[in-house]
Amino acid sequence: MTTSFQRHHLSGQRGMGATIILFTIALIVLVGAALAYGSRGNSKAFSNESAKVFSSVLLKQSAEYRDAYNRYIFDGGIAANMTFDTAATTGLFNNIKQYGVQQDPPVKAFATPSLWLYNNSVVVTGIGTAGADSIVYVTGLIKEVCEQVNSQMYGVITVPVETALADAAAMATAGATILSPTFTGRATGCIKLVDNSYAFYSTLAEN
Repeated sequence: MTTSFQRHHLSGQRGMGATIILFTIALIVLVGAALAYGSRGNSKAFSNESAKVFSSVLLKQSAEYRDAYNRYIFDGGIAANMTFDTAATTGLFNNIKQYGVQQDPPVKAFATPSLWLYNNSVVVTGIGTAGADSIVYVTGLIKEVCEQVNSQMYGVITVPVETALADAAAMATAGATILSPTFTGRATGCIKLVDNSYAFYSTLAEN
């Protein structure tokens, strides 16, 4: 009788142990699914927050370039002679005067990596007179970053299409024109080029 009872008791323990294992496996699966779902949600939220951070960095860096440009002019520099490099005397980042420092734009803000570039013969419609303006700019940005730039500057996420500029190369040409009627007069902002890429620009001098 005793032996029979022990066998039944051990059998019951094995059954309960199997149930606990199955329950544990099911719980792990549920927790894993919950974490995966939460991760997708957090990823989206992080993406939005990242776009805000990257847009703020671009705005700050462009403002620092403008400050450096102003220091160059106040020091007697000639605007037409200024170069966006470390050249002695004329370079905005020259080691003697040190008007400013070269900035590295946030890499993850780009679909196609870009450095800060300079063009002193761009016409930004509605800024100054009809003369050419000097701008710093980056191209190949992620759409969401551009949306956040315009949101911070103007309260709307719309990124206007710039029909006068075909692509990034067009922004480097003399006489390039930023003239979209939907944002005439913006000294700083993001635009969508004809090839569906995105660019940020900010004026250093307005003529």
